[in-house]
Amino acid sequence: MDQANKLQYQQQVEKYLERNKVYNIFEDMLKSLIIKKPDDPIQFLINKLQEPETKKIFVIGPPGSKLLELSLTLAEYMNFHCVSIGDLIEKELSKKSELSQQIQDSMDKFQYVSDDIVINIALNQIQHLENDKKSYIFEGFPKTRVQGLAFQKEGIIPDAFLILEMSEEKIYQCCLKKLDTEPFSKLSNKEDLARNHSLEYQLNLKQVKEIYKNQYFSVDGEKNYELEDMAQRLKYKLYNNAPTRAGRILVIGPPGSGRSTLAKHLCSRYGFVYISTRELISNLVNKKGTTGKEAFEKVNKGELVDDRIINALIKERINQTDCQLQGYVIDGYPKTEQQMESLNELNIQPTLIVIIDAVDDIVLKRLIQRRTDPVSGRIYNSIDEADREVKSRLIIAPNDKREVVQLRLKRWDDLKQLIDGTPKYASVIFKASGDNPLNNIIESVCYHLEKMN
Repeated sequence: MDQANKLQYQQQVEKYLERNKVYNIFEDMLKSLIIKKPDDPIQFLINKLQEPETKKIFVIGPPGSKLLELSLTLAEYMNFHCVSIGDLIEKELSKKSELSQQIQDSMDKFQYVSDDIVINIALNQIQHLENDKKSYIFEGFPKTRVQGLAFQKEGIIPDAFLILEMSEEKIYQCCLKKLDTEPFSKLSNKEDLARNHSLEYQLNLKQVKEIYKNQYFSVDGEKNYELEDMAQRLKYKLYNNAPTRAGRILVIGPPGSGRSTLAKHLCSRYGFVYISTRELISNLVNKKGTTGKEAFEKVNKGELVDDRIINALIKERINQTDCQLQGYVIDGYPKTEQQMESLNELNIQPTLIVIIDAVDDIVLKRLIQRRTDPVSGRIYNSIDEADREVKSRLIIAPNDKREVVQLRLKRWDDLKQLIDGTPKYASVIFKASGDNPLNNIIESVCYHLEKMN
């Protein structure tokens, strides 16, 4: 099978797996195996495949942020069951038991109810929903690190975790507003109580985010979202439209086209590993070996580092475990004909090649304004972006000098013609205009990537 047919076959297989949600099925089954650790894993997986698909969503936000109203509306819209920790606590309060008295004591002081009490109440309700195989939204839980860890220990992991974000002042105002309601009317020093409660909420929220860093996503709680828009955000998290697992994406374009920003965004959005030829070369130079010295001399002259060095760096990086599991986006590779030919030798079968093109005059204008901080390595699009302290030490990097930029643009034109003349990659190429606003480029590439599924 030649390379073109091999690439086409691989794409067909991946599309089939994505279309039939095979990746998601195996991911869910593997997650369940790890959590449940059944004695008979085969029978467990057979039973799992026969069960109805269920999803769970956690939603938290500041006190007084209309979180329950949002959760109920979303649950109705998505046909989910809604559970509110506040309602469960109120129900427990009505029992007039010793436990309810402990809850009342905490609420009278505008304090968090004990984690142990909240966890037991929550687990009891959630266990019923889990046994009944119902999809649900859990509003107001977990609010602390202890609560989150308790649920993880029980194997209750959310498929999506929505957090309403607000400014410190807005959280304080929400707490103050809640203190004006009937249960707290007799409390004094309400401003101090609101301030303390606000700070406690923010501290707990930071710890909760650390636990659920792979599940949560934030929305601006001070904005008025359309219900359908919010539901779509949740559905995106639940029924992942992300690109093929272990994607292999190449982002190429002339200098100053925005390709690095795009590549980093794709990695942040979809969980790919970001690979920058610039960073690989920088790391090599810092090792101060013979090869690093050779690379440094090339970079300092504004020349391309030898293909054998670049190819070796790329090969070493893509064979590391994170790239194999998560997939990767390579920023700025290939740059030459020899590097293009090396894709086969490196076993890189791209799932997508993004080509950002831009008019030479626009690129030239962008780059001759660009400055680099030799201390931090940060690149500024113009000297005006830097602080006063930094401005005095900014330099023009060798690669950003006019004569070098013109040479780099000539190399880019040669590479572009080479790619256009290589038909085997035609089916995986997506072209974007670098003359457009960067946000438009990013959204168009993301839309194409998701549509490929």
